[in-house]
Amino acid sequence: MALTVAEVETAIQTIQTAGQSVTIDGMTYSAANLKTLIDLRDKLQLATDRASTRPVFRAFKMSGMGY
Repeated sequence: MALTVAEVETAIQTIQTAGQSVTIDGMTYSAANLKTLIDLRDKLQLATDRASTRPVFRAFKMSGMGY
């Protein structure tokens, strides 16, 4: 199972508010791993943003060019 931004964000919030550790996708993270979770969330968010952004192409005519 691939982790989602929402799952990692929930793990971060759980550690910050309710406990010392959390397990997601079979991996246990603790308060000491908070920076790791934040970095993972940021990388997942960047990948998600890039995947949802489509390049913009403009059509143009090449006829009439003096070659």
